[in-house]
Amino acid sequence: MTRGTGFVLFRLGDQTFATALDDVREIVRLEGLETLPGARPPLAGVIVLRGAPLPVLDVRAAGAERGDVLVMDLEDDTVGIAVDQVAAVLGPDDLPEGDAVPRSLPPYVVGVRRHAGGPVMLVDLHRLLDVAATGWESALSADPERASTPSS
Repeated sequence: MTRGTGFVLFRLGDQTFATALDDVREIVRLEGLETLPGARPPLAGVIVLRGAPLPVLDVRAAGAERGDVLVMDLEDDTVGIAVDQVAAVLGPDDLPEGDAVPRSLPPYVVGVRRHAGGPVMLVDLHRLLDVAATGWESALSADPERASTPSS
């Protein structure tokens, strides 16, 4: 992964991860999550962000209530990814490169960085969604039956 403007350090369970700050538009608290009837995981629901609904995909362990949301832009949409906690926003020099990525790690791990607490896995959020939130693209897409049904 190329050197960017920095990193977002976040926690999922007991594990600390980092992602490129360039991939995160903003960070907000997970507050006011509204579940939607018929929504299927990994879509947890929506939060209202500056007057607009923001779909939130949940990659946390089941039953987690508190957390933060990494807001990111996708091709034609904006989504939030719920994580247990955002620990820090770090500059590019605050998380130096570590060892090579072992091939046995999941494909979303794109690097290993060094931090005071030990090695931190650098993840690609798009790949993380593909692995940890299987079906996320279809969960966000419009229901084809609803789109083809004439309104009364």
